[in-house]
Amino acid sequence: MERTEAAYAKLNLYLDVTAKRPDGFHDLKSVMHTVTLADTVTVNAKLADYSCVTVEMVDSDIPADERNLAYLAAEAFLEETGITAAVSVRVEKRIPACAGLGGGSADCAAVLRALNTLFAHPLSKEALLALGARLGADVPFCILGGTRLCEGKGEQMQNYSMENMHFVIAVPEDEWVQTPKAYAMLDEAFDDYKNEDSALHDTLFSFFEEDGVYGMYNVFESVVLPLSPKASALRSHLISLGARAAMMTGSGAAVFGVFDSPEAAAYAAEDIEGAILCESAPAYE
Repeated sequence: MERTEAAYAKLNLYLDVTAKRPDGFHDLKSVMHTVTLADTVTVNAKLADYSCVTVEMVDSDIPADERNLAYLAAEAFLEETGITAAVSVRVEKRIPACAGLGGGSADCAAVLRALNTLFAHPLSKEALLALGARLGADVPFCILGGTRLCEGKGEQMQNYSMENMHFVIAVPEDEWVQTPKAYAMLDEAFDDYKNEDSALHDTLFSFFEEDGVYGMYNVFESVVLPLSPKASALRSHLISLGARAAMMTGSGAAVFGVFDSPEAAAYAAEDIEGAILCESAPAYE
């Protein structure tokens, strides 16, 4: 049995950290949005006497072992369902790694969707999302795709309406950001989230709700951009090329600009070496 899935990248159109939890994780308020930049994930599965998982990464130096989220997704699915099978996963990488674009989470989600379909949906949607949440904070969103307001650790989701948009994504060379480090810098900069005024977070989100693209916000910009001069310069350059707004996505260091037309986006992409042109992507369901 074989199934191929598009693993769409995600952009954070809004991203705020509202609290630090007792377990060390953080509560988020984020509007996530899938775009047509995607990895291609092909999953082969065959019932067997014992389970084994292999992963092949194409055009990527990402390890293909237990450190890989696609590998962990296949293992977790077989354990959760009790299915004994040989599973092979091939990932054709297009989403840059360590850029805040959710590539690992997208691949993980694609493996879960593919296996659940190949084995005739042994897991309900709710069970699949719960399994995804155990593998990574962005995985539940990447299972569903589209545009959603995500809260809690990212697992509490509701549909969110946004216009279709035209994007240019720029990834600064040699300015990769590890997510744990970004959170550590945020914790140091903002001390104790428990003492913050919740009204501040509400006000920031109300700006986004009222102004859409012009109200985009990413709290990580305050700690990542000062240490990422190339990302900061790309953000400014996207504005100079006519972007309605430009911002870092996730914990960075990729930045994106939102443009009024595909022609305007294409013009800007031509001006930036390695820029990625993409559109809004639909939900998977």
